[in-house]
Amino acid sequence: MTDKTLHRALALSVFFASLVAYVLTLPPTVVFWDVGEFIAAAYSLQVPHPPGAPLFLLIGRVFSMLPLAADAAVRMHLISTLASAATVMFLYLISVRFITMWRGRPTATYDRVVVYGASVVGALSLAFSRTFWFNAVEAEVYGLSMLFVSSVLWLALRWYEKADWQRGDVYLLMIAYLVGLSVGIHLLAILALFSVMLIVYFRLYEFSVKSFVKFGVVALLVFGVIYPGIVKWLPGLLDGEFLGQRSVIFLIIPIVAIVGAIYGVYRSIQRNERILNVALLSFLLIVLGYSTYTMVLIRANASPPMNENNPNNLERLISYLNREQYGNAPLMNRRWNVTEPEQAAAHQNYTSDWDYFWRYQLGHMYFRYFGWNFVGQEGDWKEAGVDWSKLYGIPLLLGLFGAFHHWSRDWKMGFVSVTFFLIMGIVLVFYFNMQEPQPRERDYFYVGSFFVFAMWIGMGVVAVIDELKERLFASSQSAPLAYGVVAAAMLLSPINMVRTNYHEQDRSGNYVAWDYSYNLLQSCDEDAILFTNGDNDTFPLWYLQDVEGIRKDIRIVNLSLLNTDWYITQLKNLEPYGAKKVPISIPDNRIASLGPIPWQAQVRELPLPKPVIDRFGVKDTSLTNRGAIQFTLAPTITIGQYNLLRIQDILVYDIIRTSNWERPVYFAMTVSDDSKIGLRDYMQLEGLAFRLVPRRGAYWENLSADKMRENYFTDIEQPLRSFQPGFLWRGLQDSSVYLDEDARRLMANYRQAFFSLGYHYANVERKPEKFAEVLDRMESVIPRRIIRLGLAMKFDIANFYRMAGRTETYRELLDEIIVEAEPVVSRKERRPVAQDNPYIILLQAYESLGRLQDAMMVLDALREVYSMEQGVEQFVAERKANIQMQLADTGKGSATSK
Repeated sequence: MTDKTLHRALALSVFFASLVAYVLTLPPTVVFWDVGEFIAAAYSLQVPHPPGAPLFLLIGRVFSMLPLAADAAVRMHLISTLASAATVMFLYLISVRFITMWRGRPTATYDRVVVYGASVVGALSLAFSRTFWFNAVEAEVYGLSMLFVSSVLWLALRWYEKADWQRGDVYLLMIAYLVGLSVGIHLLAILALFSVMLIVYFRLYEFSVKSFVKFGVVALLVFGVIYPGIVKWLPGLLDGEFLGQRSVIFLIIPIVAIVGAIYGVYRSIQRNERILNVALLSFLLIVLGYSTYTMVLIRANASPPMNENNPNNLERLISYLNREQYGNAPLMNRRWNVTEPEQAAAHQNYTSDWDYFWRYQLGHMYFRYFGWNFVGQEGDWKEAGVDWSKLYGIPLLLGLFGAFHHWSRDWKMGFVSVTFFLIMGIVLVFYFNMQEPQPRERDYFYVGSFFVFAMWIGMGVVAVIDELKERLFASSQSAPLAYGVVAAAMLLSPINMVRTNYHEQDRSGNYVAWDYSYNLLQSCDEDAILFTNGDNDTFPLWYLQDVEGIRKDIRIVNLSLLNTDWYITQLKNLEPYGAKKVPISIPDNRIASLGPIPWQAQVRELPLPKPVIDRFGVKDTSLTNRGAIQFTLAPTITIGQYNLLRIQDILVYDIIRTSNWERPVYFAMTVSDDSKIGLRDYMQLEGLAFRLVPRRGAYWENLSADKMRENYFTDIEQPLRSFQPGFLWRGLQDSSVYLDEDARRLMANYRQAFFSLGYHYANVERKPEKFAEVLDRMESVIPRRIIRLGLAMKFDIANFYRMAGRTETYRELLDEIIVEAEPVVSRKERRPVAQDNPYIILLQAYESLGRLQDAMMVLDALREVYSMEQGVEQFVAERKANIQMQLADTGKGSATSK
């Protein structure tokens, strides 16, 4: 096999190895977060959240039409899967080129093993790293964006080799076009330009301080022309606006620039001015690639169901591109957001902006993620730390050794890679200026820096081989040495990553997002208005409506978006898929001027016409006599000394009042009580949503037992697009299906709903045996052996079974509690003082079983472990006194029998 054939075969091998792993772990349908939004947007060419991704949507639309899989979501997941596998291949090719720059082309077997084998190790280390793998199996922009980043870097290295070739500049022109196109996916590829320009500098010029300073100025100017020049300013100039000023002259500038560039290309060819020709052609190609954003204007004017920010003209497109909906984060002030109470409170944990930047933004929001990928992740929960026992830090050590080796052998290309690493990591940390807390982990932002470090892992293998050969082995033993080190590195880095990460990255069989969204939609009556809270109870629902055609009659009202004028206008005036308009009384010309208003708690009313009283069978004379329900509408945010009512609260009240009970109004279970404008006591649980009803009562009283039972006890074989009672529970009984923290949190919603139905049977209908029936059903569809029950909930369930006379199940559950909690208490581990504290639950379990001496030992451990906690000493003393009285009453010195 020739060297070229071997090289290409290995490149294809890493591509297919990655592809197979990704396909095996691909989710079978839609998943949480932005994925549902992007799939729905691509499927019908709609307009997703700012700043959009038009090229990604166009590619997604093509994939949605290909017969690659039965499920539309899977077809679009494959975009990321194929792009990520190709990125792994490009990393292999890039690594080989960097290594051969200082080692030369491999000729002997030893050199081939070193160069190609080490590059395979680095490429597969990227493929199976946690963040990259996660991005590779869902229809998000990051997998495709990294393909553009890697291809741009590879083309730059190709140009480096072919710069003296007559047509070598074609690589630079390809880079320019790809950069322009990449803006229609994600801005990440633009950041690769600094490394590309460094490669050009080192190829064309000898290094000196003077030439490097000149290069730096030119590089910043070039970057400025692209961003913000083309990306942010060009649309504004075409609209006759620049930096807040309007003039017809601004409209002329981009026209003159483009026409002048075209003429300049013609003149540069005539005069054989190579640099000018490449620069002007690159400018035009970037603009051409950027033109994918015209799709946003075109589709926004078609008024699709999803039309976020409604960028139907250049002025609104500029706002869309600038992400004005989310506000601006200042660069220098680190602790800048004081309007959000949680974030303002978190700021107090840091002594200065520098302390905040170093500990939270850099340490917690970057180096922790870096450790996840190359050291090991503590667990799959939010805020999980780094665990050295997972990967033993071997990828980290290899990468650091490789970075040092790269710099020492070829400082110029080492400088290129370090620049790439820092820009894609620490510089982004500084630019994003994230505030604590974040709604989700943000490791996917920094995958570009993980890309470079994975390359250094491969170079670390080269470094180990070179050092061992130089110090310990004779040249005759070099080939076996290379084979051995590459094999060991393969085992300790990528293969160990597969062992560690496979289960948590395997989303095959996970239908939670689809089923939960379906169940939520089917909880609502026809033509309902459904208020939702955030991404995970909104985007998958959009997917089901837009792609699967399920329950298009329901109008979903996202409370976060309800603070924006464009969304309110669309809800009021549009009828997507023939669904009814959302009743809003505010005139169109007043919507744009809405804002938070000063507010003090006030009693408000919702009228109850007699037909409504009759329809709902209202018996409460306090309501029928008044002809209205009363509730207290309290302020929902506080800024400084001012209490305010949010726009969303104003609109929720207006929608409910304007609908006048003519359409069913629901709030998803995920909506917090402070977003229900004081109406929580008038809500009736019907599945996974609370329905607004003219009846007041506790959550387990105000509950439709018939509808709850119909939904939770009916197994459906085939989901329908129209209204159909019954829920889906796919994959929840399969121990091989991995459920992440988001899925497990939603399981708690299901269980809470089961509890509510059980409470209703026990306390309203006085039938505790039916409570046990509900718990049995809950266990059959959400078994605790697969989806863990918290200790406190398990203890409550045990007591409910005892109330129903099911003593055997009661004791079984208490035994499980003891088995789980006893080791924690015996080791005297400190756990959070919360509802699920193992010391408290174990104490209660022992007391329930009459094991009073064991309960005394738990109290001793509790006192020792939590001695500094306020109130613990008094609690222990009171419980001990109570136990001593029980022992005295029984006349026993101990009680250890089960």
